[in-house]
Amino acid sequence: MTVPTLSFNDASDADDAGEYMWEEDLRKLAREQEEYERARMESAQTLRKAAYALMEKAAAEADSGERNRLIEQARLKLRLAHDPRPQSRQVLERQEQIIARSCGRPAVLLRPSLPGHRETYHTGPECGLISGKGRHLEDSSWAPVGEAEAAGYRPCERCGTQA
Repeated sequence: MTVPTLSFNDASDADDAGEYMWEEDLRKLAREQEEYERARMESAQTLRKAAYALMEKAAAEADSGERNRLIEQARLKLRLAHDPRPQSRQVLERQEQIIARSCGRPAVLLRPSLPGHRETYHTGPECGLISGKGRHLEDSSWAPVGEAEAAGYRPCERCGTQA
């Protein structure tokens, strides 16, 4: 999973970064939900048309075995029309959960930490566990808490308990 980030210099503090990112995430989610609904309706309509065609074909069929097979295919298509894009729906539901987990919380800093702790996020630039060459705030980026956690980051042992 890729974590969308905001450059450290683009936000004044964790609250500012968090608010900006939630607004962006919510706008993006709304666009994706609209696209999903459009695609879902098109898929459902296509499945229903195919089911109706199978039922008409079954009505004209003289062989009862073939008629029953066509009717069963039509029933299957009608059941699929209720939720024709389950994977897309599940992805959107997961995104909603991540955004809800981040909403109302400050963003966190993703940046290199001590060796072996690269999957750690920090709640602010003051954390004493950041050290070494190349570990400057300019190398950092803000990310929503929920998305950082969903990508496998965990809270810093020193500063992460405040997030």
